[in-house]
Amino acid sequence: MDSLARHEVNAIPLRIDLAGRLMTVQNNYVLGMAALSMFAAPAALATLTGSQAAFGGFTVPLDQVRVLMSSPATRDESGKAFLVMLMCSLIKDSFELTQHHAKKAGIVAAMRSQPWYHFCRIIRNCISHNFLVEINARDLLLLPLTWRHRTITAAMNNQELPISFFGWAEAWELFVDIRTFAETTGI
Repeated sequence: MDSLARHEVNAIPLRIDLAGRLMTVQNNYVLGMAALSMFAAPAALATLTGSQAAFGGFTVPLDQVRVLMSSPATRDESGKAFLVMLMCSLIKDSFELTQHHAKKAGIVAAMRSQPWYHFCRIIRNCISHNFLVEINARDLLLLPLTWRHRTITAAMNNQELPISFFGWAEAWELFVDIRTFAETTGI
């Protein structure tokens, strides 16, 4: 990165308010999706060969990315793992940031009353830990929990969370619901 590009990146002010932090979470998700799409393009293989990324004094060879993207099996598996990481960050970060600001504003009860709140808590725990739906005794009393077109039931307890139940699109929809709550409450 040349000094001009470094200057432009550093010139972007860091926003610590909730709206700014949620925008950063959103941008990270979108950048990750775009990067995966670009890396999966056939033309990227030639670009990745012998290339590297430098961050301060740390250099990362991009040949590993080329190897991961060069066959359908490794591309699909590594792409899925990358998307799960993005989904985890999107949900966990937006939920935790919003909950923190709701506590500071004294509106936790309003957040807990949202139709997505308990659903999101269980999903956040699941994707942040071991991708198993683990429902504690207190949460079992809340079941079934429905948010939009998905319902968590007691039968899902201790089962792996299928991407077909909660995937990239649902992660985005849940993020939008969390962000909408933050915007409408003014936190």
